[in-house]
Amino acid sequence: MTQPITATDFSINDMKTLIETMQIYKKDNHDKGITRIAYSEEDEAAHLYLASVMKEAGLEVYRDGIGTLYARLPGQDRTLPAVGTGSHLDTVPQGGAYDGALGVIAGFYALMQYKPQQLKRDLELIVFRAEESSRFGFSCIGSKVLTGKIDRTRWEQNRDDEGNNFFDVLKSLGYQHENLDQCLLKSDRYSAFVELHIEQGKRLENDQKTIGIVNGIAAPTRFSVTVNGHADHSGATPMYQRQDALVASAGIITDINHAACTEAVYGTVGTIGKLNVIPNSMNVIPGQVKFSVDIRGIDTDSIQRVVQRLTNSVEKAEKDFGVKIIVQPISAESPVKLDDSICQVIENICQKTRYQLYDYVKWCRS
Repeated sequence: MTQPITATDFSINDMKTLIETMQIYKKDNHDKGITRIAYSEEDEAAHLYLASVMKEAGLEVYRDGIGTLYARLPGQDRTLPAVGTGSHLDTVPQGGAYDGALGVIAGFYALMQYKPQQLKRDLELIVFRAEESSRFGFSCIGSKVLTGKIDRTRWEQNRDDEGNNFFDVLKSLGYQHENLDQCLLKSDRYSAFVELHIEQGKRLENDQKTIGIVNGIAAPTRFSVTVNGHADHSGATPMYQRQDALVASAGIITDINHAACTEAVYGTVGTIGKLNVIPNSMNVIPGQVKFSVDIRGIDTDSIQRVVQRLTNSVEKAEKDFGVKIIVQPISAESPVKLDDSICQVIENICQKTRYQLYDYVKWCRS
């Protein structure tokens, strides 16, 4: 394993080396992409390794009650709110090597360009926990804890593939799982917060641009849908007697896709990213299907039109196919407009350095 970086003059090459080192911490070295699920053994090891690197570099490092990692470079006036930066290390299954990790390592690089007390105020790097929704079904859990947006009831209900919820996992790892208020950040802790993130689409690539200035974040509205039909033998059951949960689901899924395509002019998208067919046998009519619905956009009315299409489609499927359908809301978050003044600062810097810009809305990554 690469030894911790100790040089105070942290270079671009050092940054590249550290990003490559972080790729060691994944579930399967033979797997495509990076799989580092929130609070997994790989995620824990990555956080501990990075904490040791930043301590060796001379930064003030600590972890809070849920394992959020902080590294601070002191400024001249420590009473002033700090400038914050950072991202996350957990990933979706087979995620990109730079998703989250780039923002963390680049933030570390930024802090290492200065000496203690060189700047007027502190700089602080945060490495958030459980920002991806791939384990617990909710995105940005770590940052929600820090900002007091805890939904204990729903977080207790949603469980991972092993049957554990967020609080179960915290307890098993020795983290704080009851009084999460101790992790709450004061409202005046930061004067500004900036995150560098790899583009997850192809807008910059297709337009041959280098940097996109993010002016808003489209948060997701999510549902879990369970379609209950009847599992029968595929050869012995005539078509008119079937209660096929998969056929009913197919109609709903197609309707959601059509609705999202209609609303695309407003920037709305819809995705069915997870589907489970039971009993999942070639010669058995599916008796139950469970799938996820992820709707995102920056126009609330547009999002609601897609949600209404989901509702209408469910009602029609129940009538047409004789199935019973349960639609469980998971989350419904509001789009966020980002600070114009910070966007302008970034634009001014990019113009001075002659980077090609692309001004666009960034879709929520989780």
